[in-house]
Amino acid sequence: RRREGVGRQVVTSPLAELARDRDSDEDSSIAAEGSSNNDGAPNVGTHSDGHKRKMTKVRMTMHPMPPPYKVPSEVRGANLSRDDGAHRWSFARAESPPFPSEESSDAVKTPAVVAKTKYEWETDREWSPTLAAAFAFADSLSHGACGHDPVELDVGGWNCLVNACCRRGAFHRALKILEETMPQRGIEPDVYSYNTLLAGLARVGDVTSSRELLQDMTNKGTVKVDKYTVQAVADCYLNAGDVSGASTLVQDVFNQHDVLPPYTTHLKIIEFALANGLVYEAKRHVYFVQQLWKWVPSEHHDEAFRRTVELTRLNPKLSRGALRRLFWHFREELSDGDFF
Repeated sequence: RRREGVGRQVVTSPLAELARDRDSDEDSSIAAEGSSNNDGAPNVGTHSDGHKRKMTKVRMTMHPMPPPYKVPSEVRGANLSRDDGAHRWSFARAESPPFPSEESSDAVKTPAVVAKTKYEWETDREWSPTLAAAFAFADSLSHGACGHDPVELDVGGWNCLVNACCRRGAFHRALKILEETMPQRGIEPDVYSYNTLLAGLARVGDVTSSRELLQDMTNKGTVKVDKYTVQAVADCYLNAGDVSGASTLVQDVFNQHDVLPPYTTHLKIIEFALANGLVYEAKRHVYFVQQLWKWVPSEHHDEAFRRTVELTRLNPKLSRGALRRLFWHFREELSDGDFF
């Protein structure tokens, strides 16, 4: 028996009392979590008896990396044979078949294993009928197959083919267009050509190919790195699980090329770091964001870059309170000592 209110008694079972106590604890915890301090960060939730409530930390489970035959740098120049026991377009590295012995000469001969490079497989019509139709149509335009004057593809047309190759997983074919086909036809790839291929490489986490392509892009001098270039390469690092590499890349490109990615890239780096328990890396990128708050332009900075930095500094989602709330979402603390 327990007395509730004034002048009445209620008979309750032990299970009902436990449920009621649990509900009261949750209500007090929610009320404590809903409060915030002056910076906008929530306070630590507590039970009704004053003890701190145990918080469940949000953690990220990374998906396994794609099979090696889907990553261009893993099978570059290697001969691949189709793996009949798996998916229709699954491949394995081709091994040299053993020499037949005299005893097995009269036996039934197994068909020879077809081994080709990944680029040769991608140019096969059966790889993607849609991709084969796109290249056939582009070839018919250049030959005037329908009675019209020959139409040569410009950089925009080749960019469409590069995008189609990336969408169908034909990265080696896209790289060949960018590095050989377009220069041979006197067409210089532009920033959209590189960004399209970099975005495709980011989806499979091919950091090696992305870094090589970014280096080739910066060494040419004719193509300027923009915010989408940094975003694509940073996404590639994150998809490969290298949070430190993504943060370092953003800072290096800012210092060397005066380019900042969209603000969502900063948030993504911090979220990936916190969700993987890399609190130091998250605070390291927060330190870089604070450097943007105190950044002072110089004479060689153009007006567009100054405006980009200013918009990043004034973005409310990168403010002091917003960053503290983001850390609190992952049950980590961003104290006053972590700020300038």
